[in-house]
Amino acid sequence: MTFLGVENANEFFTQHYLTAILQGDLRPVIDRWRAASKSSESAETKQLPPQALGASQQEFFRYLDRLEQQPSFEARVTEHFEMFCKLLTVLGYSDVLAHRIGTLPAGQVPLYGEIKRADGSPLLWLLPVVPPPRAERGTLATKIEPAQLSAARVAFDFEGDVSSTGDIVAEQLVNEAFNLDEPPRFILVLGLDDIILVERAKWAEQRLLRFELREILGRRQPDTLDVTAALLHRDSLAPRDGIPLLDDLDDNSHKHAFAVSEDLKYALQSSIERLGNAAIEYLRKVKKQKVYGEEGEHEQLAGQVSRDCLRYMYRLLFLFYIEARPELGYAKMGSDAYRTGYSLERLRSLEQLDLSTEEAKNGTYIHQSLRLLFDMIYNGRRPIEQMEMGASEADGASGSQFSTFRLDPLRAHLFDPAHTPLLDGGSYKGDRGVMFTNEVLRDVIENMSLTRPGTKGRRGRISYATLGINQLGAVYEALLSFRGFLAKTDLYEVKSEKSDGQNVLDTAYFVPEEDLPKYSEKERVYDGKLLRKYTKGTFIYRLAGRDRQTSASYYTPEVLTRATVKYALKELLGEDPEKHKLTADEILRVTVCEPAMGSAAFLNEAVSQLAEAYLSAKQRELGERIAHDQYAFEKQRVKMFMADNNVFGVDLNPVAVELAEVSLWLNTIHQGGFVPWFTGQTVCGNSLVGARRQVFPAEAIDPGKTGKNNNWLDTVPTRVPLGTGRPEGSLYHFLLGDRAMSVYGRGTEGQPIREMAKKQLAAIDEWRSAFCGPLEPDEVGTLGNLCHAIDGLWDRHAELLKGIRILTTDPIQIYGQPPDKIRKPSTTADKDAIWEQRMLSKSVRASSPYRRLKLVMDYWCAL
Repeated sequence: MTFLGVENANEFFTQHYLTAILQGDLRPVIDRWRAASKSSESAETKQLPPQALGASQQEFFRYLDRLEQQPSFEARVTEHFEMFCKLLTVLGYSDVLAHRIGTLPAGQVPLYGEIKRADGSPLLWLLPVVPPPRAERGTLATKIEPAQLSAARVAFDFEGDVSSTGDIVAEQLVNEAFNLDEPPRFILVLGLDDIILVERAKWAEQRLLRFELREILGRRQPDTLDVTAALLHRDSLAPRDGIPLLDDLDDNSHKHAFAVSEDLKYALQSSIERLGNAAIEYLRKVKKQKVYGEEGEHEQLAGQVSRDCLRYMYRLLFLFYIEARPELGYAKMGSDAYRTGYSLERLRSLEQLDLSTEEAKNGTYIHQSLRLLFDMIYNGRRPIEQMEMGASEADGASGSQFSTFRLDPLRAHLFDPAHTPLLDGGSYKGDRGVMFTNEVLRDVIENMSLTRPGTKGRRGRISYATLGINQLGAVYEALLSFRGFLAKTDLYEVKSEKSDGQNVLDTAYFVPEEDLPKYSEKERVYDGKLLRKYTKGTFIYRLAGRDRQTSASYYTPEVLTRATVKYALKELLGEDPEKHKLTADEILRVTVCEPAMGSAAFLNEAVSQLAEAYLSAKQRELGERIAHDQYAFEKQRVKMFMADNNVFGVDLNPVAVELAEVSLWLNTIHQGGFVPWFTGQTVCGNSLVGARRQVFPAEAIDPGKTGKNNNWLDTVPTRVPLGTGRPEGSLYHFLLGDRAMSVYGRGTEGQPIREMAKKQLAAIDEWRSAFCGPLEPDEVGTLGNLCHAIDGLWDRHAELLKGIRILTTDPIQIYGQPPDKIRKPSTTADKDAIWEQRMLSKSVRASSPYRRLKLVMDYWCAL
C-alpha cells in the first residue's frame, strides 16, 4: 500500500518492498509494543508509539500556527526544540534529549541529542534545521542559522569558542558528518515540519526517507503511523542491545525484491496466445491467407506470430513502465492532452468495459489508439503537428499551443514497425498488417492491468510503479523457453500424474485424439468435465516438452545477482568503497560481458553498481557533491553511458537478446530521449561451444620423423588475445580436423541411424580418419599461409569494428566529463545501415573480414 507522507527518495528501500512487504515485516514490532502496553501499569506506556504520535496532532498544528506568527528567530528555535522533544520522546529518545554541539570541519552544529556505541563512537545524531520565517527551501537546502548555535551553546553550557557553518546547507553538513574519522551511522534531520532519516551507507546514492509530518499527522492513517513510528523509533535505529531493525529490513528488502508477481507471468502467456490466435484468424478470414501451405510453412508462420506478439507485449511493458514513472520525462503524464487523449493509462480504464454489442466487440478503436501511440513514441510529435491534427478547417493550423505536448522520437528497434512485419505490415500507417478487435485488446489490457481472480473473484489493480526492473525481467524471462506453434490437427493436453495440469507455466504435452488411450485419467487435463482440447489451427504458446531443461532458461534472483556482482567488483575496485583502487575515469572504462545473459539481470546489476562507484569516486576527486534531487538523474545518465558503451552479452535464445536490450533500456532510461544501440554488443550465439581465436603450437602439428604424429587431437589449443601476435609455426584450431566431427549413430539413440545408413556412416568414418590424420609438409605450409591471411583479417576486423563503434556511438554528457563535441547523434536506422553494410556486407560486392572469418569458423563448427 501507499503510505502518504512517507517519501522513499532514490529507493531507500526498494519500492516494491516498501509498498507490499514492509508493513508485514514491521508487524512483530507493533505486536511487541502492544504486549508491553498490556502488561504496563503506567498510563504513559499504555499508549503505543503510533497512537501517541497520532495524538500529538493538535499540538503539532498549534506549533505550526505559532511559528507562522513568530518573527523572533530565537523564539522559533525554542518552539522547535520543545515540539520535537515531545515527538522524539514518543519515539523513545527521552533519555538522550538535550542541547548538544557537534563539531564538523566547517564549524559547530547544534544537536538535540546523540547516541553513542559501547566504544564511545557516535551512532546517531539528532540534527535540527530551523528555517527563518517564510523560507521556501526544503530542509536539506536550508543552512544552520547562527541563532540556532547560540541557543545550543547557552543551553549546553558550552564554554569554548564556537564557529558558525556559514552558508553551508544541511545537505553539505550531513556529508561532512559522514566523512568524519568517526562518523555517525544515522542522522535524523529535524526540519520545520519533517523528519529525514539518512544512513551513511546509503547517503552516497542520496537514498533517504522523508517523513512529512503535516501529511502524516494531518491524516492520522493508522498504517502510516505504524510505519513512521516503527522506522524512526530508537529501538529500530539504535537499540540498547542487538542489531538495528533496519539491518533486518534491508535484508528482507533485497530478498523480497525477487518476489515478483506470478500473476504477470500468467498474464503475459495468456496475452501472447490471445494475440496470436487473433492474428491467425485475421490472416485466414480477412486476408484469405493459407495457414497450412507447403511443409514447414506453418512452422515459419507460428515463429513469426510468436516474435511479433512478444514484441507487441514488450511495447506495452515499456509504456506501462514509463507512464508509471513520470519523473523519467518520457511519457508526458503531466499533460492533460497526452494523459486523457493518447496514453495507455487512459486505455486501462477500458479494461473491464462491457462490450455488449457485436459492433463494439469487433470494432478497432483500441487497436487504432495503440497504433497511434506506438507511432507517436517512434516518430515523435511536435505541438504544431497536434494542432494540425485537431484543428478544424475554419481554425486553420495557427491556433494556440495550449494543451499540447512534445514527444521526442524514440527510434528504437522495439517500436520500429519493420520489426513486427506481420502485425504492422512494416508501417503504422494504413491497414497492411493485422487489425485486432476491441474485444481482443480489451482482454490483453485487462490481463496486464489486473491480478488473476482470487477465491472470492476479486481482482486487484497491478501497480507498475512498484515493480522494479529485476522483477519485470523475472516475469518476462519466465517465458524465454516458451514457443508458439499451430495445431496441425485437433490436440489434447496431457501431463504427468504429479502435476495438476492447471498451471500454464508448467511443461505441457499435446497429443492427437488417437493417442489419448495411451494416457490414464490422471494424465489427462480437464477444463471442468471436458478434456482440454485445441482445435486444428489453434495457436498454442506454451513450454513444451524438455524446452526448459534444454534451453536452461532460469531466472537469477536479485539477491544473488547483487551479491555476485558486488564481490566480483570488489576484486577490481578494492574492499573500501571510500577509496577505490581505480580512478573514476578508469571505472568508466570497465567493460562487462555476460556469456549467458537471459534478460540481462547481471548486466543491469553491474551497470548500476559501477555507476554508483563512478559517481562516488568522481565526487570525491572533484571535492564536491551532487545535490540529492539531481543524483538519481545523474546516475541514470552514467548507467546509460555504460550500457551503451561498456556492456556485452551473449545468449543462445534470440528472444533473450531482445529482452536483454529492452531490460537494459528500461533500467537506464532518463529524460532526454537518448536511445541506446546494442547491435554488436548483445548477440545470439553460443559462448561456450565453437571456434575461437586459439591455436595449436608448432610441436603439436609436426608429424615427426615417422610422419605419423597428429598430437593436436589431444592438445588443448592456446588463446591468442587480440593485439598479440600468433606464435611462430602455430595454426588456428579451426583449420584442423577433430575426432568429434560429423559423428552420427552413436549410443542407444543412434541405433536406428546405424542400421539405416551403414554405408554412408562407413564413408564418413573413412573421411574423418583421413581428415584427422598427420599433416604432410605441403599441407602445413598451406595452413601456415592461411593463418597469415587470417591474422590480417583479424587485424582488419578489429580496426573496422573500432571504426563502426565510433560511428554508431552517440554522445551523452555525464557528470564529471567534458562534453563530446566530436561525435554527432544518429538515428537507429543510420546505425543499422552502417552495421549491415560494413560488418555484414549486405548490398556490397566485397565481403567484410568478419564475414570471411565467420564463414570458415561456421564451417568448422558445422562439421
